[in-house]
Amino acid sequence: MRGGPGFELMFNIHNLLKRKNIRQNFELIFFAPMEEPGARMGKGALPMLNKLFDRYKIEKCFGKKITGFESRSVVFEDESKLDADLILFIPASAGHSVLQSSDLPLTEAGFIQIDNFCQVCGLPDVYAIGDIAAIEGPDWIAKQGHIAELMGRNAAYNIVEIEKGSAKRKGYQEHLNILCVMDTGDGAAFVFRNDKKSFLIPMPIVGHWMKKGWGIYSKLTKVGKFPHLPGM
Repeated sequence: MRGGPGFELMFNIHNLLKRKNIRQNFELIFFAPMEEPGARMGKGALPMLNKLFDRYKIEKCFGKKITGFESRSVVFEDESKLDADLILFIPASAGHSVLQSSDLPLTEAGFIQIDNFCQVCGLPDVYAIGDIAAIEGPDWIAKQGHIAELMGRNAAYNIVEIEKGSAKRKGYQEHLNILCVMDTGDGAAFVFRNDKKSFLIPMPIVGHWMKKGWGIYSKLTKVGKFPHLPGM
């Protein structure tokens, strides 16, 4: 399952209920089959993530594989159940069904196999970026928007250089990292990880508005109504 989006959703639900003065009427439980959801963020980030769970009084049910769902419960492999009035589950991603009927080289999970330059393996004139591409790198890497945009720019650059007869290429793998602002509803947490370090920094109050501002900026720049700021 996807841990990152689940954290953000759970923290926002907590703060929504708190603003309505009804949080005390609800029990929130985060369930996941892995022993340490969020481990991709790195050992430096996990202790702070656990502090957020404790601060928001969110219970944890980790390390049990999920075998199914019933109308009001989650069923685990040991035949135990987690009863709930509302169940929110974000499954791990898999390749788009359209790819399954294509002749493109795919991974076991159904994503297109590419090289460091975003070129589809075995197809010299075909490129794949973003969600449909299989990103290769350390086991902690996650697909994120800024990586997809980098891959798009690199793919365009590489195509132009090939047409010019140049040997210049730009790869994506040296730029892999996790970078996000995890909105909590009443603030946010800045998360960063690369091959050298990892950390999570709480950003009370201002972080929430930074995340909302980033959403507005991202939308306006993509439709051409606001210029891209340098480095963003």
